[in-house]
Amino acid sequence: MKIALKIVLFLGLLIFIYGAFVYFSFDAKKFLQTFEQRYSKVLYDKNEELLSVFLNNEEQWHIKAKFIPERLKIAVINYEDKNFYSHYGVDFLALMRAFVSNFNSAQRSGASTLSMQTIKLNTRAKRTYFNKFNEIIQSFALEQAFGKDEILRFYLSNAPYGGNLVGFEAAILFYFNKSAKNLTWSEAALLAILPNQPGLINLEKNKTLLLNKRNALLTKLYERKFIPKDLYELSLKEPLPNFKPRKNIAPHLALKLLDENKKELISSIDKKIQMKFEAKASEFSKSLQQKGILNLGIILADTKTRKVLAYVGSQDFYDIKNLGQINANVAKRSVGSILKPFLYALSMDEGLISSKSILLDVPIFFSNFNPQNANKKYYGLIQADKALQKSLNVPFVSLLQDYGYEKFFYKLRAFIGFEEENFQNYGLSFILGTKEQSLEEMTKLYLGLANYGELADLSFLRDENLSNVKTMFSKGSAYLTLKALKQVQRVGLENFNPNKIISYKTGTSYGRKDAWAMGATPKYTLGVWVGNFSGEANANLYGVSIAGDLLFELLGLLDDVEVDFTLPNDLINIKLDSVTKYRYDETLGGAYINALYPKDAKILQTSPYLRKIYEFNGKEVDSKDENFKEAKAVVRLDLPLYALNFLYQENIKLQSRKNLKILYPKNDLKVILAKDFDGKKGLVIRIANLKNEKVFWYLNQKLIYEGNKNNQILNLDKGKYTLLIIGEESGDNDEIEFEVK
Repeated sequence: MKIALKIVLFLGLLIFIYGAFVYFSFDAKKFLQTFEQRYSKVLYDKNEELLSVFLNNEEQWHIKAKFIPERLKIAVINYEDKNFYSHYGVDFLALMRAFVSNFNSAQRSGASTLSMQTIKLNTRAKRTYFNKFNEIIQSFALEQAFGKDEILRFYLSNAPYGGNLVGFEAAILFYFNKSAKNLTWSEAALLAILPNQPGLINLEKNKTLLLNKRNALLTKLYERKFIPKDLYELSLKEPLPNFKPRKNIAPHLALKLLDENKKELISSIDKKIQMKFEAKASEFSKSLQQKGILNLGIILADTKTRKVLAYVGSQDFYDIKNLGQINANVAKRSVGSILKPFLYALSMDEGLISSKSILLDVPIFFSNFNPQNANKKYYGLIQADKALQKSLNVPFVSLLQDYGYEKFFYKLRAFIGFEEENFQNYGLSFILGTKEQSLEEMTKLYLGLANYGELADLSFLRDENLSNVKTMFSKGSAYLTLKALKQVQRVGLENFNPNKIISYKTGTSYGRKDAWAMGATPKYTLGVWVGNFSGEANANLYGVSIAGDLLFELLGLLDDVEVDFTLPNDLINIKLDSVTKYRYDETLGGAYINALYPKDAKILQTSPYLRKIYEFNGKEVDSKDENFKEAKAVVRLDLPLYALNFLYQENIKLQSRKNLKILYPKNDLKVILAKDFDGKKGLVIRIANLKNEKVFWYLNQKLIYEGNKNNQILNLDKGKYTLLIIGEESGDNDEIEFEVK
């Protein structure tokens, strides 16, 4: 008897020691990591509404619960473990009842508490008495490490719900397609019984048995006073759901943000706006496809916070045929003219222009570069704000030359952080979009403009602060730029709601491969790209009539866009000469006007196109002339000869000090000529001849032409050349040197 007692005591001691070992070997951190590794990647919107979820490594939809709906909590506890909040991990009375029942009956029943089931879900151990013992011990440790509500959340986040659905959030998503906050009693009861019925977890089969079990639980909840009678009767009539396939919302952004280290994120996306924009993108793309245009991208951001509210990476992520899974918003594309507003603002701060200053819009060569306006027309003289509104290429290439293309390149590089360092790869064509950028980068820039020149990184997460805040230009120049862009003509959209105020700019890349539209309001900043991921050109691609149409259709889906930008406190009134609208020069005199100008900008330059002269009987004289004392001082418009040449052709005749000039080639230009079909190299020489007089042309001191033609085609061999032209009547002349390679 003593030996038997000793054996029992020894075995008891071994069991105690083993139990203590199991208890103290429980690692709460490892427990959490085991569950975390199994969860699917999930992206939520700013209100913690689910946007996108992806299959985990086990090909399961396994979603970690953020909170437990009260109805589900009540249903699960009453069905699984009514003493959950009173025991310490094990319900010994239930355990004894189960032992007696299993001993006396062939039908097995369990007594696992929710804590024990949570351990089992974590370890995935087989169902044996030994493993049951381990679960009991570990349940005590679990209860010591975590609170009851946390344990309940672990259980409901990892319980099986049929097929490849794990966790009640996945079940709600695919069975009910609704928010967990709106769970009905009937739905809560179904979710409570499903994990406990492994043989029944299939809503396509055994529906009658599932329905009976659900209703039995509803009855129990009614009897225990959790459900009022009218709601109970309605719940009984609620049909069982079916599996509902779904498409992810904002999938491009989810793939961009989520990785193995970031499996769950709360984004800044507004789910309601995102869904509207995705629907509009899909609808709009159908009309585009009829024109051979297959792809698009959209970004909407809150102007003040820089939080991205909608992110549509393509016409449809699930449009496999047309490469819908490519993210248009990060793809580098030619940006066309949408950088012009930034040169406009920077040039004001540099003192080069006011918003009203006259710019030249005439044919011109910059070395070997001959920019043209998109409509092939020239306006001669045009105000800077009007040139921006019409998106004229020639004035902005000239403005870039004055500002410095190297300086502008590095300014943009500092603003948006591209890696390219060699500004010489782009030169003056940079302002026409030859440097490829992404829609994300352009949206960041326009957000900076909308925030009166204060730039910051785009933010995709709800709970992150602004980063990389810097100043692009003054508040005043930003406001004047926004004011000019507000007046951009809405081609084809004249009847669009005029109360919706937006400052916007469109752009079309060279060869019509990309169409852009960027818009800013005090509430929202919106960016749109339309084109083909293949890079294929399309004659129908225009920023103003394709991307612009989409921009305004999206704008129509938004509220709170009836407010205009307010006047900042750093604008002052300055005097401008009334003719060319540069800083009024007291030494020249004449009429002036008042205009707004940024207080923090450099002093505006005086007009490069006005000159004081002295006239006697309508003829210009200087101090050497005997009639100089009687001469009268007058201010004249003094334009460069290439501009006067264009105006003369338009029958606008202005006085000029000089009448002859070689327009092309430029002095010291190195020209590379391609052979034509005859094997010759033809160089077109162009001159300005304002008096239409007879001109003598000398090439390397040899007369090659005399007459009043303004251009010649010369077939030249490789070498250096000197070209001299002389007017027969005026005696004016011009000379250049150039080299043919």
